[in-house]
Amino acid sequence: MRHNKMFCAAIMLCMIAFFAMGPVPAYSAPKPTPVTITATFDFSTFPDVAGTFTTSGALTISGDATMHVGFNADGIRAHCVVTLIAPDGVIIIHQECQFATSPPKGRWEIVSGTGAYAKLRGNGPLLMPDDEEAMTGVIF
Repeated sequence: MRHNKMFCAAIMLCMIAFFAMGPVPAYSAPKPTPVTITATFDFSTFPDVAGTFTTSGALTISGDATMHVGFNADGIRAHCVVTLIAPDGVIIIHQECQFATSPPKGRWEIVSGTGAYAKLRGNGPLLMPDDEEAMTGVIF
């Protein structure tokens, strides 16, 4: 009988503690915000090229840029690594590109960063007219 009373008391204390904690706050994902990233490159040193970039929208920075282009065997698709070098950090973007259309197109994704951009993420579509990488999409 005494064990039953202690067991009931323990259950009651647990219930009081559970309800006294209040509601658990819900997770709120970062809000996607529109951005445009435009990089212009000199392809004379292909597959490792250099250039400059500017951004507008949710992010307004500019600076130097580099890109390493890695084509697949048939030359129709490429994986590119773009590095944007801003005064307060670096942004690394991976691009998946296909050259079967005119202009070529693809997708981009921010995969890492340093300094002010250490936690920055983003993605979107990509067009590649001439010597330009025109990325639109969102950052979060």
